[in-house]
Amino acid sequence: MLITGIKSRPVYDELTPMADGLVHIAAAQGSGGGPLLRLLGDMTPEQRAATTVLYSTESFTGHNHLAALQAFDVFDLIEFPSNAAAVSGLDALLATARMGTRLYLAGSEGFIGTSMQVATSYGMNRDEVLREHAGSFVRRVWCAHCSHYSENVTKRVFQCPGCERHLIVRDHYSGRLAAFQGVKADGEVPGELPDNEELDT
Repeated sequence: MLITGIKSRPVYDELTPMADGLVHIAAAQGSGGGPLLRLLGDMTPEQRAATTVLYSTESFTGHNHLAALQAFDVFDLIEFPSNAAAVSGLDALLATARMGTRLYLAGSEGFIGTSMQVATSYGMNRDEVLREHAGSFVRRVWCAHCSHYSENVTKRVFQCPGCERHLIVRDHYSGRLAAFQGVKADGEVPGELPDNEELDT
């Protein structure tokens, strides 16, 4: 039986400049560029000069804010062709970060979740990170049978690329996995799949 409602889904913030930050890192993908533009506009010139922007042009909705972001006079702006590359870039940057660093994340749930996993691995806590969701609520799904992650899932039932089982997406978000859970759809009666439906994307 599916769980109704998604109480486990993260509660997101609105990106605003953190006055106590000495160094700022702002990472976003696709539609997340919108909140980043607002954030940079709200920053003082000194804060922008201490800000590194990481931006992935991969987008489920087709939004690309790179040109507008390039208009701001920030310390550095690094473009990435994919969300995975941007998260790897964030990992490398946080590896050399110093005390007083503040992190801003914006974009899809999957991008924010995987970026938060990186931030947590470096000991950053919630009062050092702000997260703002932007764009579609397409889901990142973790297969409970083979541990494969599928990005941008929009249907309740889909075939796992990892183990080829038909999975049903449960309405439970795991902060540890940064994903929703997918379990075998025909576990009770082999070969009998439930009705498919669009997820609340």
